Amino acid sequence: MKINNLKLSKNIDHIEFKDRFFLFEKKNFLDKDIYTELKNNFPPIEIFSKHNDFARSLSDENENYTTFLEKNSVWKTFVSNMNSKTFAEDLINFFGLKNVYFEEKSWKKRIKIFKKVKLSFCFNISEEGGFSLPHTDSSRKLVSMVLFFVDDIWNENNGGQVNLYKPLNRVFENNWRNERVDKENLEIIKTIIPSPNKIYGFKKTKNSYHSVEKVRVTNSLKRKVFMINLIYENKSDSPYQEKKNVFEKVKDMIKVS
Repeated sequence: MKINNLKLSKNIDHIEFKDRFFLFEKKNFLDKDIYTELKNNFPPIEIFSKHNDFARSLSDENENYTTFLEKNSVWKTFVSNMNSKTFAEDLINFFGLKNVYFEEKSWKKRIKIFKKVKLSFCFNISEEGGFSLPHTDSSRKLVSMVLFFVDDIWNENNGGQVNLYKPLNRVFENNWRNERVDKENLEIIKTIIPSPNKIYGFKKTKNSYHSVEKVRVTNSLKRKVFMINLIYENKSDSPYQEKKNVFEKVKDMIKVS
C-alpha cells in the first residue's frame, strides 16, 4: 500500500478561520483503491466499546485495537505510514506549532521548553442518537483530524454533521480548559457534512468550539470515522487542565489512595 499523502501540506490549498481553527477540509483524501480497501476492512463493531452519548470507540490504548492491527495488514500498513516522522513533522510545520518535537532522537529533547508529541489513533462508530455538545478539546490535544468512512448514500438527513462555532459574547473566547458552553451562546460559522473519503482537521485553540449533531440511522447506516490526533505524549505537559467537579475530584482521590 503506497500512501501519497504523507505530507499533508502538499495536498491542502485552502485554510479557513486561521485565527481560531486553521481549518482544512479535503474530499477524496486517499487514492480510491486504498480508501476502498480500508473501508472494506473497517474493524467489526463487536470489538468496539459500548456506545456512550457520542459513539462506540476503538482507540490505540485498547488491547482490541492492537489485536486488530496485528490481524489486518491493510490497516496496520496505513497506520504505520501515518505514524511516521514525515507525517508528524509536516503537521507540526503546517499548523505552526511551537516548542514541540516528535522524534525521540531530536536535539530539542535536551531543552526544557520543548515538549514531546505523538500521534494517537481511534476508530469511532456513532449509532442512532450519537452526538457531542460544543467543546474546544482537551489542551493535551494540539491537532484533530477526522477521516470519514460513511456509506456513499450518507446525506444531511442522516445527521452527524460537524458544526464549528464562534462565541456570541467575548467572555467565552478564552476556553483553553474545554469548559462546556451552551449552544445559545454560540454562532455556527461552518458545517461539515460527512462524505466518503473526506478528511477535515484543525488546531486546538482557546476558542476552537465544535460539536457533532445527532446521528439519525436509516437503512442501517452508521457514522464511521478514523480519528488522527497530535497530542502531548505526557499528560502533564498539557498547558491547562480541565476543571473537575467535586464528584470527579473525589474519584481521583480514591484512585490515588
